Amino acid sequence: MAEPREAEMHRTGCSACQLGDPSGNIDTMNADNAKTEGAPPLKVALVLTPQCVLSGVLGVMDMLSTANYVARKFPGVDVRFQPMLVSADGMPVETMNGVSMPAQSNLPDPHAVAIAFLPSGPPANFGATRMQQSLLGQQKLIAWLRAVHEAGGLLASCCTGSFLLAATGLLDGRLATTHWRGEEAFRTLFPRVELRIDSLLVEGERLLCGGGAQSFSSTVLRLISQMQGEAVAAQTARLMLADGHTSGQNAYRLWVPRRDHGDEAIALGQQWLETHYREAFDLDGLAAQLRLTPRTLMRRFRQATGLTPLQYQQSLRIEAAKAQLEASRESVSQIVWQTGYEDASSFQRLFKRETGLTMAEYRQRFGQRRWRAEGGGLVGAGTHTGLA
Repeated sequence: MAEPREAEMHRTGCSACQLGDPSGNIDTMNADNAKTEGAPPLKVALVLTPQCVLSGVLGVMDMLSTANYVARKFPGVDVRFQPMLVSADGMPVETMNGVSMPAQSNLPDPHAVAIAFLPSGPPANFGATRMQQSLLGQQKLIAWLRAVHEAGGLLASCCTGSFLLAATGLLDGRLATTHWRGEEAFRTLFPRVELRIDSLLVEGERLLCGGGAQSFSSTVLRLISQMQGEAVAAQTARLMLADGHTSGQNAYRLWVPRRDHGDEAIALGQQWLETHYREAFDLDGLAAQLRLTPRTLMRRFRQATGLTPLQYQQSLRIEAAKAQLEASRESVSQIVWQTGYEDASSFQRLFKRETGLTMAEYRQRFGQRRWRAEGGGLVGAGTHTGLA
C-alpha cells in the first residue's frame, strides 16, 4: 500500500478558479480515474452490501473522482484513486431504497486493494438479533476484509458498515464508532470493541470508522488528506461544498426511552415523569406513588431504562428544549423556564454537556429556518404541489 503521503505537498495553495480549465470544462475528471503518470492508482473497493445506502457508495466515488481531478493541480502529488463497485459474488445488490445496484466486479485479490470502503447498511434500528443474522450471511465478505487488512490495505466504514468491520475481529480492543441508533446492538454484539458513540470519526492502524450515513464525506476527506495531502482534501471539500466536520454525534441523537423492559411499575413511573417533567424532582414522592422504597425504585428504574429517575427527567427536559429551539423563536431563557428549570445557566451547562452544543448553536444548526431558501417559495400562484 502506498505511504500516506507520496511526496511533500505544495503548500502555496490555489484559488477556486485554478481548479478548473478557463472554460470550466471538467470532462477530464473521468480520465484521472483511469490513469496517472508516475505511481499506479490506489484501487478502492466500494463494497455493495445488502440494504446499503446508495448515496454512501456513489457519493464516495464522486468525492474520490473529484480529489483525483484536484490533485492534478498540485506538483508532486501523483497519488490517484481508482474506485470500483464490488459485491461478494459480483452480482447486483438491492440497496436500502429498493434500487438494484450492479457491481463492476466480485471481490478482487486482497493484495491488489489499497482501500476497502463499507457503506451504511443495514438500517441502524435493526437491533442485535437481526444485525447478527445479516452478518452471518456475509462470512465470505468478512474473511475477505481480514485478508485485505493482512495484505496491508486500509479498511474504512461509515454508519452501520462498522458492524461488518467489527465482525472481522480487527476492532477488538480498539476504538470504533457507528450510528448512534445502533449503539445498543453494537455493544451487545461486540463487547470487546471500545465504542465511542459520540465520535463522528475514529481511526486506528489502517482502520477508519465514520458515524452516521452521511458521515462518508468526513470519512473520505480524511482518506484524501492522508493519501493526497491536506491541501487536496481542502480543495476537494470546497468543490463539493462538504465541511467534513468531526464534532461528534450527540447533537444529532434522538433520545428514545426504553419501554420493552417488562417492569410495569417502572413503566408507570416513566409515564408520570413524562407528564410532570416540568415539576421539581421528588424521588420520595415518586416512590410512594409506585409503592416502592426509594432505594428499590432507583435500582429497578436504572435496570429497566439505563438511567436514574433524575437523569430520565433531565433527558425529557433536554428533548423538550430541543423541540422548542427547532420550532420556535422564543428566547433561550424562556425555553429554559418552560422546561421547569429556574437556573438558566445550570440547564445550559447540562444541555451543552449532553449535546455538545450551546442552545444557541443548536438552534442555528437545527432550527426550521435553516431549511429555507432565498426567493418566493416553492409553491407558485395557482399551483398545488403539496409543499408548504
